[in-house]
Amino acid sequence: MLVVAADRDAFGIPVEQVREVIRSADLRRVPGSPPVLRGIVNVRGAIVTVLDLQALLSGERAVTAGSIVLLEYGSRLIGLAVHAVHDVRVLEASLESQPESESALDRIVPLDAVALCARHLHSADERER
Repeated sequence: MLVVAADRDAFGIPVEQVREVIRSADLRRVPGSPPVLRGIVNVRGAIVTVLDLQALLSGERAVTAGSIVLLEYGSRLIGLAVHAVHDVRVLEASLESQPESESALDRIVPLDAVALCARHLHSADERER
């Protein structure tokens, strides 16, 4: 799992879903967009929609995005803005086996990031029709 942070929480994204991680410096905002749409970014000539992980989970846009995780969604890329990317870990099969700790990085919540983003993109496409 790729361990990322959103607000004070840590999430584990399956590495099979991740194409790469890029800096958020080239992110361009889209005027009038909803909080979940962080903006767009040009990745080697392809325009990629970037969603805000914190906004997807809580409805509140993150103050800053430290990195963008590029996810593979079929033949399309989706960007997911996160506060930070920490590391890659093997996540225990059972969440109950995770130790109790004060550190958010010790409590990693598995996240199907592609499904989360796809649900939002699908519902946005439906609203536009």
